[in-house]
Amino acid sequence: MNPVLKKELKTRMRTWRTPVMISLYVLVLSLLVLLVFADMIFSYNGSRGMRLDNVKEMFFVFTIFQLLLLIFIVPATTAGSISGERERSTLELLICTRMSSISIILGKLFSSLAEVIILLIASIPVMSTFFIFGGVSPGNIILIFGFYFVTAILFGSIGIFMSAFFKKTSTSTVASYMMALFLLGGTFFIVLLTRVFYYLPKGLSITQTFPVILYANPFSGLGSILFKMMGTDILGGFIGRGVVGNQLMPLYINLAFDLVVSAILLYLSSLKINPMTKLGGKIKKKRATKKSK
Repeated sequence: MNPVLKKELKTRMRTWRTPVMISLYVLVLSLLVLLVFADMIFSYNGSRGMRLDNVKEMFFVFTIFQLLLLIFIVPATTAGSISGERERSTLELLICTRMSSISIILGKLFSSLAEVIILLIASIPVMSTFFIFGGVSPGNIILIFGFYFVTAILFGSIGIFMSAFFKKTSTSTVASYMMALFLLGGTFFIVLLTRVFYYLPKGLSITQTFPVILYANPFSGLGSILFKMMGTDILGGFIGRGVVGNQLMPLYINLAFDLVVSAILLYLSSLKINPMTKLGGKIKKKRATKKSK
């Protein structure tokens, strides 16, 4: 096992933070399901009980909410992985070991992904309540969880990249969340600007095509899965799927984007912490010149 991963797993799993995070995560998801169930039961005056045709809406809310939770949890667990070592003055000792810089980076990433896997496994009993009403198969759950995992790799890589390039954990955390907000909301904002200043003046409709920038948005992948399962598009009004032959094509492109960008960010992070490379050596030279002055 990767020594960094082994050390991180032992130190993280033996503290009170991990069980509290798991408990809060499951509690929030359970409260969401209870609230949606209660709304479905009591919002109809003319009927007693629950309208089963609205179960898919509850499933939409649950999957989207769980994706948002993971996106905002993962950067918090990785944004301090390298900067925290630098603040504790242990990064130099870690680099002096026999481990390569990419092994250190991957050990930090996988330790954070281990927490994500635990959170996903802990949420299975909550999500299994949808099996009662039908329409959701175990294969669909596996597909959604696989998508969650790849998305967690992307946002974990963003957190580690920011942690390697910024000295302070607070700065890297803010930068990680800014990038997450850009992928979630910034891409939609760009599509709206394009629609207002380009498509509408020319009398064109943006909903006839799939905007390329939305392939980077996690909602395009999740929306593709839900569209394949339920036939309802959560991105309706922003995109059109008529030109897309395969309904899961946005998912495939989004997953490919996540993996390629993650690989690039992790590689740059490994170069950054390695003092023998040009990217890592520049910082050392700048510090030396400042001290000489």
